[in-house]
Amino acid sequence: MRNRSLACFVALVVAVATPSFAHDFWLASTSWTPAAGAAWTVTAQVGEHFPKPETGPTPDRVELWRVVGPQGDVQVTRDFRTEKTMLSADVRLPAAGAYLGVMTILARTIEMKGQEFTDYLKEEGLDGVIAARRASGESDKPGKERYARYAKIAVRNGAGSADHLTRPAGLKAEFVPTSDPTAVRAGRSLTVQFLVDGKPVPGAAVTAAGPAEGASVKGRTDQNGRVTLTLDRAGAWLIKTVHMTRLPSGSTEDWESFWVTLALHTSAT
Repeated sequence: MRNRSLACFVALVVAVATPSFAHDFWLASTSWTPAAGAAWTVTAQVGEHFPKPETGPTPDRVELWRVVGPQGDVQVTRDFRTEKTMLSADVRLPAAGAYLGVMTILARTIEMKGQEFTDYLKEEGLDGVIAARRASGESDKPGKERYARYAKIAVRNGAGSADHLTRPAGLKAEFVPTSDPTAVRAGRSLTVQFLVDGKPVPGAAVTAAGPAEGASVKGRTDQNGRVTLTLDRAGAWLIKTVHMTRLPSGSTEDWESFWVTLALHTSAT
């Protein structure tokens, strides 16, 4: 009984010590081929291991929520509801075609101890930030960060143009596919461009997390901000990255980061 209590205590400590902000934020779909005219339910999820969510944002944290279709923006409401800790929204897609859901979350600030911050930077592949902190003698100093989240999801419910899926949505930071992400088949590749303020970001560490635990593909963007990832199995995939820059002297925080995701689904055939 004592050992069991000790194990529970250790698990609790680990859970508390894990920085929840370091979890990914993504949009998921109850159906990747929603019927035209029917309710399409989108869920906003937060978790450490895609596709398993642990929680979701609260409605007051949602900054932007929009859906773009072949004819432009689809009417949406902010009538969010919480289901199993996830934030859900229903949208009626007016016609067949490809659709892009976009949600952004208001920025928050967090501060971590020096080593904890460095470990987090290593996990996210932010080698440049680690080097900058080392060069400035800050490796052992706490890191204070302002972070915001940007998520996209691409679905298709019939034939039609996907040009709007391959154009920037005007977000502060975003992935822009160079081809239709709803047409990717298992075993094929998808190229995405990573933009911040509309400009390509070279050298960004990008991961595609697959439908099975442990299934992932990693790469870094080239000089044009592009990276090509092979999605080797059918199911839901999450393309993700974290971009971080130092804030000007005198700012309340030391660093600013953007957590960016794009969710899509590959078919077997």
